Amino acid sequence: MKEKYQYITTLMLACTCLLLTSCSSQDNTHQPKLVTVESHTATGSLFFSGIIQPLKTVVVTSPVEGTIIDIPFHYGDLVKTSQPIFTIASTKFQADYKAALMQYVKAKNEFNTSQSQLQEAEFLHKNQLISDDEFKMKQSNFYSAQLALIQNKDALASLLKQLNVKNVNLYALTIADIDKITQALHLQADAENLHIFAPADGIALLPAKSEEEHKKWRKGDAVKPGDVLTIIGDLHGLMIGIKVNELTVNKLHSGQKIKVTGIAFHDYSLEGEITAIDKQGESTGGAVPTFAVEITVPRLTTEQQNNIHVGMSAKVEITPDETPHLSVPITAVTEKNGIAYVKKWNEKMKKSVETPIKVGQTTEDAVIVLANLQAGDKVVAPY
Repeated sequence: MKEKYQYITTLMLACTCLLLTSCSSQDNTHQPKLVTVESHTATGSLFFSGIIQPLKTVVVTSPVEGTIIDIPFHYGDLVKTSQPIFTIASTKFQADYKAALMQYVKAKNEFNTSQSQLQEAEFLHKNQLISDDEFKMKQSNFYSAQLALIQNKDALASLLKQLNVKNVNLYALTIADIDKITQALHLQADAENLHIFAPADGIALLPAKSEEEHKKWRKGDAVKPGDVLTIIGDLHGLMIGIKVNELTVNKLHSGQKIKVTGIAFHDYSLEGEITAIDKQGESTGGAVPTFAVEITVPRLTTEQQNNIHVGMSAKVEITPDETPHLSVPITAVTEKNGIAYVKKWNEKMKKSVETPIKVGQTTEDAVIVLANLQAGDKVVAPY
């Protein structure tokens, strides 16, 4: 009997322990995991690829139709202001020069004649030997001749800048200098060619034939007015164009600081800034719209200029100026009928309350909360 009593007592103790263990397990299962909502600032950087371009460029075009007969430089060379870079033979240019010279000589003769007539008219008018109307007509003729001389001198000067004329003062010619005029009309062969000079210091670059091709001019090539012969690039600094998508463009602004590196100049970390952002996006083939952004590095050292060249690839690092924001784990957010909800913990009631929230950007493991939560609130996050 005693043994039976001990058996029953042991069995009851075992059941009681089992029941307590089960209740403890159920309590742990229903205990929610709470996450405190905190405010923090994202510090991630954005990276983009681009191509090194000159800081500034000056386009050199052909002013006439003709044939290139000399290119005394190589594309990629450093050229100086007023250095000859192209020589073009042009029959039209020669004809324009001769016509401009003759027009200038004629205009100068008419000016000298009208000047003499005005001086004579001033004397006669002073002594009341001619009428006021006749005197004013002489004045008008003089002013018209003066304007014509200025215009024709300017036209001749623009052509003479591109000619290799030496030891001849064409502006001193008069209509009586027939021999000198004839000599000026038949210059030596080299003098009759058109010489184009570099308008600025910089690197002489190949002009773009299309977005993917460049045109390299050679001796014997025919050119037309307006053809781009070369582009003079200023490499005291550099410019890089990048494309950013519509999700990123509003994080950037002009004046924002950036860093530039490259596999070909890995020893340098260049500092620059954003100088322009397009306000209109471009989309091709249904892809996400992109916006063009211009990056400028205003100054390079001499050593950097010698090692960084136009056309090299570059990597641009931009750290957006983020404002502090609230975020919750992505597992804490549910969606119903297009509205996001979290279970906000009510400490007084010791239970969670389903609360609608306004969400922003989503990362791999978190959601930015724009409204209806505050720093310090607690939300339920599933295990």
